Amino acid sequence: MTDYTIELNDRVKPFRCPHCGEESVTVWGNISKENAAHAVYFANLMTGHEEASARLTISIGGWGQEDTAKRTWVFIEARPTADSYEMMVREPEESLYNGRAILGKPLTRVEALNSPIKDEFFAVADFIAFNDPAVKSYLLRQQVSREGRGAIH
Repeated sequence: MTDYTIELNDRVKPFRCPHCGEESVTVWGNISKENAAHAVYFANLMTGHEEASARLTISIGGWGQEDTAKRTWVFIEARPTADSYEMMVREPEESLYNGRAILGKPLTRVEALNSPIKDEFFAVADFIAFNDPAVKSYLLRQQVSREGRGAIH
């Protein structure tokens, strides 16, 4: 079993959906694996949408170093189901963070699903869904939890 830990950023940042204009919120944090920097993520919680959707931009590799060439990222959408949630890889152009060089190389849906680290991306996404209180509460169709974070900024 992999030993992950999570470090939450203390902010909950509102944003307007670029497609519909509804207000939603973003949270973000860092994931360590076996006590070493491993991944960063941004979770756009689409609170203004009728259909719940947590949109995760996850970058893995090279964190704790200056070399962005070791980093790759994917865009994964999580939607609640009756008793859990389901995840699907989306295209990087759909992410609000597309074009941010610090995240590394974006993987298309096909590239991500054929990547040797596909399972790692999904493992990190699952870890976020279970351990970031804001993401977890949202996927449970509850009010977005601010546990471990400060006020809205």
